[in-house]
Parts: sequence; structure tokens; C-alpha cells
Amino acid sequence: MDGKHLPGGSGLNERIALAMKSVIRTEFQSRRLQELALLFAEDKQGEPMIFGPLTYIHYRMHGGVKGDPVRAAAGIELLILASDILDDLEDQDAPSKPWMEVPLPEAIHVATSMLTLAQHALLESMPDSARRGAMAVKLNEQLLLSANGQMMDIAREASDEETYLEMVRRKSASLFVLACNAGVLAAGRGWNEEVASYAEELGLSSQMKNDIRDLVRWDEKSDFLQRKVSLPILYMLESIGEQDAWIAEYYGGALGPEAVLGNQILFRDALERTGALLYGTVMGRMHYNRFLDQLASTAVDEAWKTRLIDVLEGKHDSPQDASAQAGRDLDRNFVTG
Repeated sequence: MDGKHLPGGSGLNERIALAMKSVIRTEFQSRRLQELALLFAEDKQGEPMIFGPLTYIHYRMHGGVKGDPVRAAAGIELLILASDILDDLEDQDAPSKPWMEVPLPEAIHVATSMLTLAQHALLESMPDSARRGAMAVKLNEQLLLSANGQMMDIAREASDEETYLEMVRRKSASLFVLACNAGVLAAGRGWNEEVASYAEELGLSSQMKNDIRDLVRWDEKSDFLQRKVSLPILYMLESIGEQDAWIAEYYGGALGPEAVLGNQILFRDALERTGALLYGTVMGRMHYNRFLDQLASTAVDEAWKTRLIDVLEGKHDSPQDASAQAGRDLDRNFVTG
């Protein structure tokens, strides 16, 4: 199967979604566990998939023929869903999500169960039992990196650009590295450092895109209102003037949320005036261009490289996918500019 015959965005995503539900129904015999897991998966499938397709494409890109790439992709998507659930439970900043509307012990149990289910699905996607050990080792290594990065985020350890980028490499980019190399391993190949390198650049770019999105919004997911640190915020705080001193005072705790809730326009003006928004955009583009450069130098079928970029840039084949992506055009243009 060559890159020109990769299932379209909608078709592949539907196959991954069905595989996720199939694994949940098969392995979660507890009625309540299955019910909540399916509910959470359904919510996840309302968003464009990236990680599962990364796994699938890399399986095909590296010559996989004997495994089950859709099951492997479903395993990765379950892992990402579990991570998202735990992240929201820790941050308490997504009240509309279904896992925030059930008792906390149930939400935690579903998320931790999904982590085990994800590993099971990934390993079962590989017919070669000798390769499963390598997958398990690398899976645990990347999850440990992500766990350390998540704690750096929770503990607000990122105080400058260097520590922030290290936090992102661990927390977020490690999952992109895992998703891409899971496809390589499922194809029967060894861990690929070239893939790991460009996947890390892609992960850094993706996080910076998210930083911009969450910085300009003004709701429960606003990084500013939640006093979260990001690259643009760090840049702005380093050179903030008297006119914008209230921003530093808010981050320092001298001002409470009620004092800044009406300052959305002032905050947006500060982002533009200090160059923080431009800085975050330029850094995101830089890492995305590094990803493209490294991908271009990789010795694999050019058709698969094109399909990979198409998925990342939202070039889907069906009107339904195009419609779902329309609201994310601003974010996509940020990294592809």
C-alpha cells in the first residue's frame, strides 16, 4: 500500500474511532467502566485526530505489513485521551468535559484504566512477540518523560524560556515522539532517532500553537486567567512596562481574578504592543520549519511525507472533515504560515 492510497482523513479517523470503541467494549467488562469510557471516547472523537494518524502513517511509511496499524493508532488515541482527562482533572479548567461531570473517583479510574488499555491495544497490534518488549520499554520511557513534564507544569517550575522548553519537550513533545515511533515499531522496525528528532520539533510547534490559542481566549481555558506560564507570557513579563504592570501583579498574586476579568481588550493590546504574540508565532513557525526540513531529509517514500503533511495541515478529503476543521484555520495558519 503506497502513500497515494492512504485512506482519506475521514475514513481513517472513523476506522480508528471504531477500533477504540471495539477495544473498550471487549476489554472493559464492568458496565459502568465501559459506559464512561465510551462516553469519554465519543467526546474525544468530536475533535480532529492527530496522534492516531501519526502512528498509522509511520507504520505504512516504514513498510509495515503484518501488524494492525489501526489498532495501534487506536491504542495511541486512548493513551492521549487518558492523558487529557488526567490533565483536565489536575488543572480543573475544563468544566464542560464529560469527565468533569462525573464523580472524581470514577473519572480517575477510567483514565488510569485507559492507560492500561492503551498499552494492551498497542502490544496486541504487533504479531511479533519479540517486538512487543521493545514497544513496552519505549512506551514506558516516553510516558515517564511526559509524567515528569506534567509535574513541572503543575508545580509551575518553568520560570524562563529554557526551563519552559524543557517542560514542553517532556510533557508534550514526548507524546508526539511516541506516536510516530509507535508506528515504526509496529511495522517491525527499531526505534528511529530521525523520526524522534522531527517528531519532537513537531511537538514543540504544536504546543506553541496551543499556547497562542489559549492565550487569546477569555474563558475557563485561558492561560492568562489561570495564571499559566507559556512562552509568550514569559517573553512579555521580561520586558513589561508600567502601562502593563497589572499583568505582572496578577501573575504575582497581588491582584485577584475579579480585578482583571474586564481587561480582555487591554490584555490583547499588551500582547500586541510587547510583541509577545508575534514572538510565540515566530517560535512556533521555527520549530514547524525544522520539522519539515528534517522530514524532507528522511529516506522514505515521498508520497508518505506528503500524506503526513496533509494530515497535519488539515487537508482532509470529505466535506465533513473540512467543516470540522474550519474553526481551527487560524491555529493551522500559525504553524504553517
